[in-house]
Amino acid sequence: MHENQAPDALVPAVVLVHFGPPELTRRCLESLRDDETEPHAVIVVDHGPEPGLGSSLEGAHPRLTVLDDFSNPGFGCGCNRGAQHAFAGGAPAVWFLNNDAVLECPTLEPLFRMAEANPQVALWGTHQINGSRRQGADRMDGWYCRGVHSSPVSLPQGCRQLGPRESLSGASILLLRQAWDRIGPWPTKYFLYWEDAALCRKAHALGLPIVLTQLQILHRSARTVGKRSPLQAFYSARNRLLLHRELYPEGGFERFWIALYVLQMRVFQGRLRLVRAAWHGIWAAHRLETKRDPRY
Repeated sequence: MHENQAPDALVPAVVLVHFGPPELTRRCLESLRDDETEPHAVIVVDHGPEPGLGSSLEGAHPRLTVLDDFSNPGFGCGCNRGAQHAFAGGAPAVWFLNNDAVLECPTLEPLFRMAEANPQVALWGTHQINGSRRQGADRMDGWYCRGVHSSPVSLPQGCRQLGPRESLSGASILLLRQAWDRIGPWPTKYFLYWEDAALCRKAHALGLPIVLTQLQILHRSARTVGKRSPLQAFYSARNRLLLHRELYPEGGFERFWIALYVLQMRVFQGRLRLVRAAWHGIWAAHRLETKRDPRY
């Protein structure tokens, strides 16, 4: 399907942001095609780096749209473009799914049905199986939840409402159209890390429930950039401080201690290149630099 065609109306859409080799995205699409029972459309936002993804994905999914943006503006921008395309076409919900994820069983169907039956919930997430690890919600820094309060809601069996200090992983988040209208788009200035935490913080600030279900997907983390890489160290440090500054613009003294904590973590890891990258990220946050850094 080409970009100028609308996705199927009245069915949920799965939005994937692609960057890297096409094999991972194709495997994800084939998993959706073969294992998912809920009728759905798929929108792949292609951030490159090579052209020709559409032809590489031919036959992988019967309801596929590929949107190109080789400038690679970041995960949040890609999610927003895919969601806007889906909702403009009449989709009632969007499931943001990492392009290197694989389904074990029908997942969108129960996730979408729970969301339909509980429209008071803003964001729905799943666990991720990463080797022998089963990962759920992320626990954030103490400042993340300051001034945020949540009211418990009645949920389906096996679901857990996240506390104000918790965030879902962007690898698997579903929301209904009405939640999108209330929360707004993904924050776009964080690039690569902390977009999901910033999105969940928006929901927390509005008092909207966020729920982790018992469902799970297969997803090996850090496939794109590598764990403990300079790129990861730079953007993780920078974006952490950018979010703090957005929430607490007068909290410079606290940011100083956060920066020291980030640096000492890298020092104890014994990798000089990570210390340097973290320092560059701290300095970039101080200068309010939100664009991609050409060094990383």
